[in-house]
Amino acid sequence: MRKIGIGRGLHSYHHFSLWRTFFTELGFEVVLSSQTDKEIVNRGVRLAPAELCLPVKVFLGQVEELLERAELVFIPRMVCRRLHRDFYFGCPKAIALPDLVRAIFGSKERFLELVIDQQVQADETGFVNCAQVLGISRARARAAFVQAIRAEAVAEQRLKQGANPADFWQGESVIFRERFEAKGTKIGVIGHPYLIYDEYISLSLLKILTELGVEPAVPFVTVEELEAEAGRGNALNWFYELELIARAQRLIREPGVKGLLLVSSFACGTAPVVNEVIRREIAEQAGLPMLTLLFDEHSGETGLRTRVESFVDLLGSARAKL
Repeated sequence: MRKIGIGRGLHSYHHFSLWRTFFTELGFEVVLSSQTDKEIVNRGVRLAPAELCLPVKVFLGQVEELLERAELVFIPRMVCRRLHRDFYFGCPKAIALPDLVRAIFGSKERFLELVIDQQVQADETGFVNCAQVLGISRARARAAFVQAIRAEAVAEQRLKQGANPADFWQGESVIFRERFEAKGTKIGVIGHPYLIYDEYISLSLLKILTELGVEPAVPFVTVEELEAEAGRGNALNWFYELELIARAQRLIREPGVKGLLLVSSFACGTAPVVNEVIRREIAEQAGLPMLTLLFDEHSGETGLRTRVESFVDLLGSARAKL
């Protein structure tokens, strides 16, 4: 059985169940990269241009490792999705990811590209074209895509119930509220899943919060909520950043949330705009304190814990005055 490698990073946190089922139905063995650790980060930092954000550096480290374990490595090109009669794009690095990988590794035949671009084609067409590169018939590819869509629907239902996306690596989901149960201050956590749920990149932020007696609220955003947010006429036509804004809108309405943690990565091209929108138009208007945390390969747990402890103390002091 041929092996196809998928990295535990970037948009795998959104779409892994879809991708795994599709390739499994086509007869491939899906090989996951190792969990993020110091070696993976060092590989990525060595390979990547300095201006790239940490999640992309980590992904490149995962690709290098997968080339040692699988015949093919899967690289998605997340270009554009349609919402509320308009188009929303991936970040520039997500759009150019296959080009970046080929430029760094130079081995075109080892990489399998999937193009998601709803400006020009349905998602099914992208998956069928991807399969045809492997010599698989259109009919078989369509049948695999149908099964993959069903698997994604099941995964989304579990995420609505509070599952941790990282648990899908094992083909199972553990309810997030049960894993991180804490009684005390409730803080909303906003950020891309590949930042929040990667314990190495985030320096175990969620665990730190629960150790401080904080209940972290990390909502799953439905397509309906994204459609509603797109319908507000927001000028930010970035799909996954619109998801962050929708998460923030959900959290300011969630009972008991006393503050917001905005998790971002240094050198993220879209963050300066999106973070300001969340701070000015959502957090400040709702009257909620917000702390922004920026992660890169030089971040340390001690500094993170100190900042988070100070923020929790601030929220506790404000609550005591009420």
